[in-house]
Amino acid sequence: MKLDIIIAGVGGQGNLLASVALANYAMNKGLEVFGTETIGAAQRGGSVISHMRISDKKIYSPLVPQGSADILLGFEPVEAVRNIHFLSPKGKFIINNYPIPTVLCNMGMDQYPSEEEILNILRSRSPQGYVIDASEKAKEMGTLMMTNVIMLGALTGIEPFFDKQEMQIIIAELLPQKVLKNNLLAYEEGYKMITDSNAGLVTA
Repeated sequence: MKLDIIIAGVGGQGNLLASVALANYAMNKGLEVFGTETIGAAQRGGSVISHMRISDKKIYSPLVPQGSADILLGFEPVEAVRNIHFLSPKGKFIINNYPIPTVLCNMGMDQYPSEEEILNILRSRSPQGYVIDASEKAKEMGTLMMTNVIMLGALTGIEPFFDKQEMQIIIAELLPQKVLKNNLLAYEEGYKMITDSNAGLVTA
């Protein structure tokens, strides 16, 4: 088996914890795991791109080749678009519908693309995808910091390799006890966002 995953977001969204959860899950299965991050001024809201490669065979590079990712998790819409070239046309995407404008956008020197423009780019690459309100749900439940856990819950809804209950155990092992209950509730909400009547489904 082979599973290549790209997580694209900005600093502070929890990309790295999500990557660790996926890596731990795969290692518990006895599989080869190779991953890396490219980080640009992450603490200031810069790009954070995580490459995660999982296989039952030897992996020789931590970087996902262009056009071969099976899954793109976009924690931020424009970051997802910037990295859509990694996604295979047969791959799947889950995009968090929570724009974080760049500094140039906030200064009026650049324009953040419209939701329709973003969707058109995503559709042109792959017809299999979802756009969900992960960060809005996280805020509703108390804190934006649960966005990553909601996205992991959504991932288990589209990718059979990730068993929902087993991933929940992995997440529980990574989080402090004081925030565990709310995060597990958020994880469940992420799963429901995908599985409840195909909510958020994007069609070509």
